[in-house]
Amino acid sequence: MPVYSCSTPLALSPELKGAIAKEFTRIHRELTGAPEPFVNIVFLDLPHGSHYLGGAVRENGTLINAIVRAGRTLETRQALLKSLSAAWSSLTGQPERKLVIRVEEADAETIMEAGLTMPRPGEEAEWMAANKETLGELAV
Repeated sequence: MPVYSCSTPLALSPELKGAIAKEFTRIHRELTGAPEPFVNIVFLDLPHGSHYLGGAVRENGTLINAIVRAGRTLETRQALLKSLSAAWSSLTGQPERKLVIRVEEADAETIMEAGLTMPRPGEEAEWMAANKETLGELAV
């Protein structure tokens, strides 16, 4: 957890997807302190005619929806938005005006990964230590 879903009409190479995933992971870790193994990045194809804006087909728009654990400040969430937008634009060449980015919060108690309810922000180290056997290679 978090999950960054990137829906785009852009043809992204595996190398570019990897670069975006690394940069989004770095940004999330830097701004929130969450461990790298928590960060999920998903790329979804958005075929022409599948994205509408104001009732008309939107050309070359990308939607990035981030679901993060609740408990972070507004300043942190807004810094995520700005950093993700700048990173996507820099790596893909797509202008920021073509992006819709959203950070949505979910209570940690309502999120499960590896069969375990996720910890609240700031409780990751203790949670990982307590669940090391279950987490295996995900435990830092």
